[in-house]
Amino acid sequence: MTLIVYLDTQDYIKLFNEPANGPNHQILADLLAFRDRGEIVIGYSFVNIVEFITKPDAANRGDRVRRGQLIKDICAKNAFPYPNNLPERITFPNDGVWTLGFGKKVMSAKKFRKQMHEALLEELAEKEDLNRKQRRQLGRKATMTELVRRTGSTWGRKRSDWGRFPVSDELLQSRIVERFMKRECSDHEFEERMNAWFSDPAEYSRIVYDYADQPNIIAKYFGESTDKIEQTMETIQDAIFSVQELNEQMLIVRANLVEAGMTKSEAREMTKQLSIPKVDFDKFGPELDAELGTGRSSHFGHYFEQALKPGHVFKRSDVMDLFQMCYAYDCDLFRCDKAMANMFRDFEPFQGKLVARFADLPKRIDALLTTDADFASRAAALRRRLRSSVDSTNTIRADRERDAAA
Repeated sequence: MTLIVYLDTQDYIKLFNEPANGPNHQILADLLAFRDRGEIVIGYSFVNIVEFITKPDAANRGDRVRRGQLIKDICAKNAFPYPNNLPERITFPNDGVWTLGFGKKVMSAKKFRKQMHEALLEELAEKEDLNRKQRRQLGRKATMTELVRRTGSTWGRKRSDWGRFPVSDELLQSRIVERFMKRECSDHEFEERMNAWFSDPAEYSRIVYDYADQPNIIAKYFGESTDKIEQTMETIQDAIFSVQELNEQMLIVRANLVEAGMTKSEAREMTKQLSIPKVDFDKFGPELDAELGTGRSSHFGHYFEQALKPGHVFKRSDVMDLFQMCYAYDCDLFRCDKAMANMFRDFEPFQGKLVARFADLPKRIDALLTTDADFASRAAALRRRLRSSVDSTNTIRADRERDAAA
């Protein structure tokens, strides 16, 4: 059995910032040995990518651009699907596609060819002052190669040609668009090259820095929802604190009433304790199930139940951790921080899966592999005993049948 292991974003950050002979790299060496023997696969997710591959200042660009390569070296093409794809039954390892769905493309060769054909035809019509009939004829008969030749198009060489579509310097220098329009490369090669950044962490890591003026991805896509969750948590926690304060005051009033001569039962009746507010997860659980896939949202309810207890301090990073935990259902071992591991220690679906310390991963893997090996050994022994028992039974039955015939 091959175990599925998920690393926390902080694990990648520590590994990236640490010298090759550091303690975390020694742990990584153990993990890679398990991986190379086929005993584990290590998967990454959309959240790992957007938390780990962040935009640095210009001075650190050359160094930090290597972050995507680290994920690629560790995980290869083992990615958990984008959360919204989970209801579509898209599953790990998803051929390394960490966003959108398997087989989906950001850019289609067929669609791009059609759009460029129209654009070049329009450019030629203006350049040569073609009438409507000539334009129609060219639209039917002209090849892309002919249009490129007649317009002298160099479209695709400059980043400004692409608007806000993310392209790397390497892609511009390769002149993939020119070669495609001149039929010097296949549709497959064009699509593979144009869409590489969408599934290859190393490619994404290069491109995200070429567009460093773009908003932070987490802030852009999750900022508003995180704000709402934070505001809701604060509102509910304030309400809980107010109820607790009121209940404490009620106890003081109750004691004063008893001291004034009222019976304890009468005093309790007049100073009943108020119930602590709770979140009814059943009301919004089905909506999350629809977004994340049936059975993958119950940990949100558990989180809110625990988070609304007195003393809990909400962290904005918890929101991204909760999205990562959508993958814990599929994992054998799942890395998370100590706070989350403690919060979910009694959550049945994650029992035995959560690992609070990166350093503990090798021994946890070893323990699971040993358990699996013991189970397989016991199962094999049981099968042998059953076969022996069946053989003995068949022998006895055959002897009896032979005696009866005699």
